[in-house]
Amino acid sequence: MDSTTPQSIGIVAIAGATGRVAAELTRSLAAHGVAVRALTRDPGKAAPIIGGATPVAIDFADPDTLRRAVDGARKLVISLGGSPQQADQEIALIDAAVAAGVEHLVKVSTLSWPSLLHPLDWHARVEEHLAGLSIGFSLLRPSSFSSLLASSARAIKAGSWGGAAGRGRVNLVDTRDVAEVAAHLLYTASGPDQQRPYHLTGDRAWTMTEIAELFSVRLGQPVNYEHRTPAEQRRVLSVAGVPQLFIDVLVGLDHIFASSAQSETTMTVAEVLERPPRSVPDWITDNIHLFR
Repeated sequence: MDSTTPQSIGIVAIAGATGRVAAELTRSLAAHGVAVRALTRDPGKAAPIIGGATPVAIDFADPDTLRRAVDGARKLVISLGGSPQQADQEIALIDAAVAAGVEHLVKVSTLSWPSLLHPLDWHARVEEHLAGLSIGFSLLRPSSFSSLLASSARAIKAGSWGGAAGRGRVNLVDTRDVAEVAAHLLYTASGPDQQRPYHLTGDRAWTMTEIAELFSVRLGQPVNYEHRTPAEQRRVLSVAGVPQLFIDVLVGLDHIFASSAQSETTMTVAEVLERPPRSVPDWITDNIHLFR
């Protein structure tokens, strides 16, 4: 981290503090002595996840709770989970932050383009709104997360892993790297004139077949990726009881992977953190217990 002290960074409010990226960030900042407010709908449920951060209840149906949550905060992190309400909720938080005089915003977005696919369209709405405001911001645009592989743990264990990603390539990024980039920016970025995106990827792109081979080596047993059409994948997910919204998201991600639209490799993680990004093999090794 930068030489800035935890005391000088001021209060940091983090929305979505129990999510994949923000939970890592929340615990790390609190452990380093930063005054962190973990904005959450359920403080009791969040408490075991957020380490030494202070849980603060918010209700998106009550704007007063948003204003109180960011009042006095110097910086705000927004990393809400994907949902049809995500864009409206993040915009409401941003507007509350601007009104409260928050100095800098870190928004966890996605490496995307104009699209009707979820969650790309939700993030695009928030970015469009943010572009018209005079607040400093850092837009983190990660490619898809390595941790998405965890959602296939049961299928990998059962030897039934598959999807509609075809032979496309995707450069997966580790959520820990995204959290560390966010922490660095909280320590170093300030002022309304600092507004820029950060495109975050891992060290190389992979096909799902190549990732299956990595699992085979780590697990010591064959793991195959079954190639399905989007319609076939929808049926498999539906039979498994996956809600329709998440079927749309997962099949949309497969569409992105199949087109290799997130296959590029950027140097941003290495430049910000002054070390190489964690690789997909690193993530599998660190999380292999999930797949045994």
